[in-house]
Amino acid sequence: MNRKGQQPVLLGDTYAAGPAKEAVQLYARSTYLLNPVYNAFLNGLPQGIYAMADLAPDNWRPAQDGPRVLPDQSEEIGYRTPGWPSGLQELSLVVDLPDGAMGEISFAHPAQKGGFSKDAASRLEPFLALYALAFRKLWSDHPLHNAPRQITPLRLADFAQDALTARESEVVQLILQGHSSLSISLTLGIALPTVKSHRKNAYTKLGISTQQQLFSAFLTWQAGANLP
Repeated sequence: MNRKGQQPVLLGDTYAAGPAKEAVQLYARSTYLLNPVYNAFLNGLPQGIYAMADLAPDNWRPAQDGPRVLPDQSEEIGYRTPGWPSGLQELSLVVDLPDGAMGEISFAHPAQKGGFSKDAASRLEPFLALYALAFRKLWSDHPLHNAPRQITPLRLADFAQDALTARESEVVQLILQGHSSLSISLTLGIALPTVKSHRKNAYTKLGISTQQQLFSAFLTWQAGANLP
């Protein structure tokens, strides 16, 4: 369950104890801010059923493997959380919840076994209302439903905002979400050399030189920001 400015609430999963279950927990603690579904939610994603590949940014260019996020060209979003099974295709069923929250049910299937059929989303569509009703009931009974809200929302835009210019911050946010320099150029409507210049300047100010180090710096900041 997703809420703006707060960590997701993991209501359940079907994974046995092991790397995949640990990966889901790590996602809920840290890498969710980089996830295409979460970012689409922040941008007003309507209730419905979506293929992860349709929500992921275009022109992903993976960095070197890092200790917390693993760039992986076989993945639809260009990276995976450590422990998460490689080569999965995902469908996300998302439902509107009270107070601007969003419920999400993720379906995964190995791409090497054919992934999802082209009509998989449309075949799930008749069940969307039922899933939404069940999800709202599940959330209304959850202990965190009426828990106090976080006073200071955590946003991707807050990362390194004191060190970077507004444009450099925009570029860094898009890099973290999986955009290549070309994709950033198209998204922001600025020239490719300008993107590269902002990227270089941002890396210098952050004391880093690679995309792997950027991921690590972001996740270190994110972990500290969630401390009470």
